[in-house]
Amino acid sequence: MNWDRIFAKMFDQYELNARLLPGLLLLLPPITYLTLLYGATNPIVVGLSSVLATCGGPYFLSSFVRTWGLRAQNRLYRRWDGQPSTLLLRHRDTYLPQQTKLRYHSLVALRLGVAIPSLEEEKQHPVQADEAYMAAADALRPLTNDRKRFPFIFKELVAYGFNRNAYGSRWVGLCVAVATLIASAFHGGILRLQTPYLSSSGLDLAHSLVFLVSLGLSALWCLHFTADTAWFAGVCYAKRLWEALEELSKKPARPPSDAQELRRTHGNLS
Repeated sequence: MNWDRIFAKMFDQYELNARLLPGLLLLLPPITYLTLLYGATNPIVVGLSSVLATCGGPYFLSSFVRTWGLRAQNRLYRRWDGQPSTLLLRHRDTYLPQQTKLRYHSLVALRLGVAIPSLEEEKQHPVQADEAYMAAADALRPLTNDRKRFPFIFKELVAYGFNRNAYGSRWVGLCVAVATLIASAFHGGILRLQTPYLSSSGLDLAHSLVFLVSLGLSALWCLHFTADTAWFAGVCYAKRLWEALEELSKKPARPPSDAQELRRTHGNLS
């Protein structure tokens, strides 16, 4: 079965890399288990693959991972006190150099027509200030959807989506890896329900590879797919997003009444 062709027809590049690939990592230990211990041409393996492909298995897997990723994202935003794109524009945030941040503030007003609060306005009205920063990001994203013109933004978006979704489903992945490890140990006679409970006589190459993959994925879920990894990917995407302001054309000037209305919409920060 040509899985590459099936995936190419069902998913675009973002869905494939940011959603389906984390899902396949979830299933890598049991896939290794079935392939090495039963054989890729085994009727059970072939039949199971066909059923999963024809009954929407890949789509369900990507949707499952996306759902868990979005749930984790909401928790991460509360932990971080905002989206990375919002945090980078805050006057009180120190991740970006001050001059770079002020230049982005000027470009947001010039290119997007969104009023950015001053430092004092942000101190007095932090919630309304964050709403202005989020409005700027919401206005900028649709302008950077051209993957050929902004290839690095898309790459960082995919990287963030991948790490966020993997982080959100990490406990599922860990449970699957541990369950596969235990199943392989029983299959090879390494673990038994009667004495002797442990034996190394069944540890052949196939079972060793299953152990290696399961242990490696367990370590990956615990040590790599963390909140810090998701944070780093989110900040990289946010930086690329704001860098795109340099490439946008100047937004036509608004009438004074519209500008005043826009400022009132963002919480009357002036």
